[in-house]
Amino acid sequence: MRTSDSGSVSAAQALPVWEGREKIVQRIQENDTVILVGETGSGKTTQVPQFLLHAGLVTVSEPGMIAITQPRRVAATSLARRVASEMHCSDPATLTPKASTSDTKDLVGYSVRFDDRTTKHTRIKFLTDGMLIREVLGPLRPDGSTKKRASHSGLLKRYNVLIIDEAHERSLRTDMVLGLAKKIQKERRRRIHDGDTSLPPLKIVVMSATIDAQAFATFFGGESRVPILYVSGRQHGVRLYHTQESCQDWTDAAVRTVMQIHVSKPLGDILVFATGQEEIESMAQSLQLLSTQLDAWAAEEGHEGVPALLIRPLYAALGPAASAAVFTPTPAHTRKVVLATNIAETSITIPGVRYVVDSGLVKEKVFSPQTGIETLQVLPVAQSSSLQRAGRAGREGPGECYRLYTREAFRALQPMPVPEIHRTELSGAALQLYTMGLDPFTFDWIDPPESSLLQEAVVHLAELGAIASDTDGVTLTALGRKLALLPVTPSYARLLVAAAERGPHVASQARDLVSILSVDRSIFVELHDAEKRDLAEQAREVFVDASGDHATMLNALRAYLTQQAHAFSSHTQPSAARQEVRMWCQSHYIHERTVKNVLAIRKQLTRICHQHGIACEDDEAKPTSHGVDQDNDDDEEEDALVVTRSSWRMGATEKGQYTDLLQCLGMGRLSNTALRQPDGSFRRVAGGQTFKLHPSCILHPSKHGARGASYDSVQAIVFEELVLTSQTFARTVSKIEPAWLQEWLHPPS
Repeated sequence: MRTSDSGSVSAAQALPVWEGREKIVQRIQENDTVILVGETGSGKTTQVPQFLLHAGLVTVSEPGMIAITQPRRVAATSLARRVASEMHCSDPATLTPKASTSDTKDLVGYSVRFDDRTTKHTRIKFLTDGMLIREVLGPLRPDGSTKKRASHSGLLKRYNVLIIDEAHERSLRTDMVLGLAKKIQKERRRRIHDGDTSLPPLKIVVMSATIDAQAFATFFGGESRVPILYVSGRQHGVRLYHTQESCQDWTDAAVRTVMQIHVSKPLGDILVFATGQEEIESMAQSLQLLSTQLDAWAAEEGHEGVPALLIRPLYAALGPAASAAVFTPTPAHTRKVVLATNIAETSITIPGVRYVVDSGLVKEKVFSPQTGIETLQVLPVAQSSSLQRAGRAGREGPGECYRLYTREAFRALQPMPVPEIHRTELSGAALQLYTMGLDPFTFDWIDPPESSLLQEAVVHLAELGAIASDTDGVTLTALGRKLALLPVTPSYARLLVAAAERGPHVASQARDLVSILSVDRSIFVELHDAEKRDLAEQAREVFVDASGDHATMLNALRAYLTQQAHAFSSHTQPSAARQEVRMWCQSHYIHERTVKNVLAIRKQLTRICHQHGIACEDDEAKPTSHGVDQDNDDDEEEDALVVTRSSWRMGATEKGQYTDLLQCLGMGRLSNTALRQPDGSFRRVAGGQTFKLHPSCILHPSKHGARGASYDSVQAIVFEELVLTSQTFARTVSKIEPAWLQEWLHPPS
């Protein structure tokens, strides 16, 4: 089996984990569960699966896999591609479940939501925690009832080894995986003891980047002892710098710090920790502009021979190919600047980084059981996260970390981050557990959530009709089973099911809307410059629907598909057609990459809806694919989903026909409905919090006069999220009728 050459082997041997490979394999062979602690950069995530494969815990000739879970899809895809490259296997991004080359070429794959890149030959599989949970859920019938489950269903029989990576991050789904893995391991052990020879034992390896591993060992060990192995990191000294005063505008401070490093420090890449995609794109634009003036600026500052500047973003919405650009070697006489979210803290290691600029902030969703609402907030990081960020600068040599906050501010940070299970909305997790026949209140959590959070989740599921209470307790309804089988939030699943009841036309609208809302950023380019923002709003006026943002985004997606169909029917050369589509997106300030992500999700949702009896009006259409990788952005990409022109022409009859869709949307978002107050603000129907509309909303009062509409017509709304800054704003908002609220809140008996 050809899995490596001398170059990749020598690189692997240089990793700290290599020295302990024999002991790691031995401990895993001898024990059901092992805790492995190693700093990011030690090589544990990429090398341990290969160690176990070579040691024969999984073989090429027999069924069985090594699963490695990741909290984030970017980490799952990029790590799979890196391991595949080291083993000289096919790039997982090019695999399809039915296509296969040979048993030595398809050994590594990945599975993330809406994107499965594995084959029957896969032996090392990277997947998100959420995808593993869905595998435990098992198949359901289209009518929502549970299929007659095989005796091994829900026991992850396909996996011989389960590696739970980044356990220290304590994401909600990681906590669920820990509890489920413990239960499954115990059940498989019991069945083997009772004589079941068809079921292999399940080896569990919990990997963490922090030394607080005893909690994991205690959780899995009980009275037995679970070994904890430590792998030293490759850490050089990092010099810390703090600001003298707190920064009023951290993005501006970060840009200035990057440029100061660039013109005054020796070569070495820079990693900037930002809060999210919007801030990353804003900084990227500023740095790109400054890079064009670099020579003049360097001369003015008295610096000579300043290297070129290469900007690389890294956030969740980027696809595998775009994310991979971060890991490519930096060209000669060039400095790479990686603008990243907290994914770069521990999930991945970026080579070449010698300088870190730390905003000291992180963007998180925080749920309050008192208000029943989840808000997106920018919060200070914990001390442990701050130390992890600084450590990124010392992986390959002495480094420097520039903290955009004071030394006193660091001392005031909480020691460890709050686990997600204590600050997030739990209805999705509760629904999945109920579907498995488990009670979220008695589930074996490593760190149980507050009962108030679970109670709020149960209330939400009851509002959706997913569960019912009787003398025997809480039971899952037939509707709840339908919602559980769809790989979206319970609210979006309720939207899809309700839309299906109104016919294929509304179902197709709902499917497209859920696809749009499932990506990590808006399909519209968000601009900070007031003049450019006005130009963008004028260009996008053609998409505007008076009902608000949801219908407007749908109009934009339909217009994109119409333009795409026109381009490919008008040009004989695909490259010319793609260029026309790209120019159309630029002129209408639309994120083409995001639209492509939407279409990829839409394609998967179409298949899922069809499997589960949700008929969409375009099910009969068989679009022709140009066989493309959606993440490829160069002129050779062939990521166009070609459709017949007649299928997607958006005429006057299409715009304004969203009443049924909005009614279905509200049925799944009761907790996100609000009534207008006399002062123009809005008050949530459930909870009573008041807020304003974000200026980007179509329904914002500043935009009504220009369209000849009255803001007074907006008396009730449904919204997607609340953003807490200096004030609380609702984003992605649409108008609904107050009478609908009465119907939803007081349905006829």
